[in-house]
Amino acid sequence: MSMTSLTHIPAFHAVMTKGSLSAAARHLRLAQPTVRRHVEALEDELGVTLFTRAANGLTPTAMAETLLPFAVSTLEEAAALNRAASARADVLEGVVRLTASRVAATHVLPPALAEIGRQAPGLRFELAATDVAENLVQRAADIALRFTPPQQQALVAARLADVEIGFFAAPRLDLPADLTDLTGVPFIADDREAQMLPRLAEMGLSLPRNVVMRCDDPLAQIAYVQAGLGVGVCQVKLAQRLGLVRVLPDLSYPMPAWLVVHEDQAQVARIRHVFDHLKKTLGHWM
Repeated sequence: MSMTSLTHIPAFHAVMTKGSLSAAARHLRLAQPTVRRHVEALEDELGVTLFTRAANGLTPTAMAETLLPFAVSTLEEAAALNRAASARADVLEGVVRLTASRVAATHVLPPALAEIGRQAPGLRFELAATDVAENLVQRAADIALRFTPPQQQALVAARLADVEIGFFAAPRLDLPADLTDLTGVPFIADDREAQMLPRLAEMGLSLPRNVVMRCDDPLAQIAYVQAGLGVGVCQVKLAQRLGLVRVLPDLSYPMPAWLVVHEDQAQVARIRHVFDHLKKTLGHWM
């Protein structure tokens, strides 16, 4: 592939992930005809058809679906190249890209990264807030906070203290003072993932019969707990900061946590500094 083709990959990726030329143009901050020209130029250079044209827009071909993972990998490597070039390896300046779950990105990392920023003002952060594990081997991020064991090779993983998860409600939620189980309380559960209720069963608990909200987004679950709709699960330390009331305090389960970095990045000063600081301080926040 020529270097010219590399300039067209963002347009192809944006159309595939955003669903249309217009959405891709907005995402890339380009004119729609420019995005179309990039896509057509990539098709010409590769000698393939990536999209079929119709009145209602572009439809990806099987070849486009096949090439998308390679486009993702190429863009991630290019972003890593830019981060690596943004600073010398031996000084605390430049970009560090992190990835974490949406709850951790919203409620756990902010005070930790703010403290790092005060200590090393030359650092800049990028954050992928996602509940999907980013690929550190392909440099989708420099550092990952994960709650599932890392599976990829060439990673340095520091096991953090388990995160205690419990049941919580807003102070305004009227619950019986002598509550002994979750059977009759208004309860907030997950939806299509269907993991929460089976886990309660594994703990030997009677399942809630009054599920008032089903939602797979953990940030939304916490918001509805805060609003007083029902009882839900939350990290214990986070719930305390949010002013929630613990329900059935004897019931809890540990969630394992890891801080992960690619072995090639582990000795880059800015990345190592952030990694070491997070390893030392995250236990205070989660």
